[in-house]
Amino acid sequence: MIRSIYCTPDHEIKTDINQGEFILHLNGAGGLLWVDITGENKATYKTLLEEIFCFHPLAVDDALEETHVSKVDDWTKYLYLVLHDIGTQGNGVHSQVTQHELDVFVGNGYLVTYHPDEAQSLEKVWEFCRRDPSYMKRGAMYLFYHLADEIVNGHLPVFTQIEDAIDALEDQILHAPRPRTLESIFTLKRSLLNLRRVIIPQREVFYNLARNDYPIIDEQDRRFFRNIYDHYVRMHDLTENLRELLAGALQIYLSSTNNRMTQVVKTLTLITTIFMPLTLVTQFFGMNFFQIEFSMFTPLGRALFGVAVLLLITIYSVMVVWMRRRDWM
Repeated sequence: MIRSIYCTPDHEIKTDINQGEFILHLNGAGGLLWVDITGENKATYKTLLEEIFCFHPLAVDDALEETHVSKVDDWTKYLYLVLHDIGTQGNGVHSQVTQHELDVFVGNGYLVTYHPDEAQSLEKVWEFCRRDPSYMKRGAMYLFYHLADEIVNGHLPVFTQIEDAIDALEDQILHAPRPRTLESIFTLKRSLLNLRRVIIPQREVFYNLARNDYPIIDEQDRRFFRNIYDHYVRMHDLTENLRELLAGALQIYLSSTNNRMTQVVKTLTLITTIFMPLTLVTQFFGMNFFQIEFSMFTPLGRALFGVAVLLLITIYSVMVVWMRRRDWM
């Protein structure tokens, strides 16, 4: 699907422009054309990008055929950028970070975006532009800045969701750690790794836009990209903090598991220790080495049985008292 918005020099918004009019608007002065492309009809898109916008075939192939990390390429008359919008799948400790690639061509008087999937941040800016021409009347770079700023704002709920998930995980570890807790820890760890893979390259993209001398970026526009770069610096620090919190949660889980295992072993050891002398006594009297036969129905048999039971109770009581005094129980 190909859709378009054109802001005339008089700041009038026109939508769904015929593709045959793209060249007229590109050659016009003072207007701004935004063409958004989505879907899988790559042959048609390739013709549009190469023949009407005159983008280099290598840049077009990068946009349509390949998946890249975030980057910026300078083609003198325009910039080709790869950005990533992020979101989450799942809830709580089982949430996973997803990323969606957004390819952008920006030059004097036009902005072209391509994304195979839905991009929520782009949709917001698109609706803003349809309602308010102020987003487009200051030029392509200013419009691209708003798009990038909306992408950054879309990152923040992801950080909040991961931070809340780590807090819930810590509470679960302290109160009722379960085997699935470890699975949740590693799920969040993979999410933070995916988040880091997006944040670091994207931070470098906006560092280059803010510091490097690109012909189509005015000095006054660089301050906008410096602002976005500062956001990514803070988000990188936040990512590292979350990784440290998750590493701490993993250590707490391992310590809690080891403590529980120690308590189980201690309990089993106490039970074994208490019943060892009782077993010895019962086995001793069970060995008929005197070859004496007696019956429980005789006075002697009842007396010996009573002595044996009293001996077992006495040994058990002495063992329990002794272990309690040594704080083993």
